[in-house]
Amino acid sequence: MRKVPQWEFDFYALSLPRGHDFGAEPPVAAWGGSDGRSCGIITHDATADAFNTILMRRRVDSVWTVTRQESGFANIDAAHDALEPFLVEGQPPEPMPAGAIRRPPLFDLAGRQPSEVFRLLATTARRPAGWALNQLYLAMPKPDRNWASCELSGGCPFGPDRGDWSYHASASIGGSE
Repeated sequence: MRKVPQWEFDFYALSLPRGHDFGAEPPVAAWGGSDGRSCGIITHDATADAFNTILMRRRVDSVWTVTRQESGFANIDAAHDALEPFLVEGQPPEPMPAGAIRRPPLFDLAGRQPSEVFRLLATTARRPAGWALNQLYLAMPKPDRNWASCELSGGCPFGPDRGDWSYHASASIGGSE
């Protein structure tokens, strides 16, 4: 079990049903399993003066899913102790929910060619950027299957004026320009 730094938690929180919107219960700490398959979040409800927990685990397709929520802990240590058994290494990933479509890995292009940008992200020097982009992809509810293969120079199926990343990200989640 390891403490999850804020920058890393910010990526994982995008996968929560309301993203970073914790309302009146902001996160105060997060821990992860050393194998990267679990993340436990502790929030604080100031009105009830209680600590709550949210447990997220990776599904078999690497998408985060909330598997447990508890509330009413008297202090942060009690909330931490409640999370600890669920953050052990070696637990299998969560199964796919009934009716859910398995998310293909970001770089599994099924025979299509990756864009030049994605080819660059696969290099060792750019691995952190590739990791970050993968986390964003996993957090999207329905990413477009062509997201990684679109050419930024107009070869994208959305049309020559739709080759920028901001459009693909917003289109993948149902937005527009």
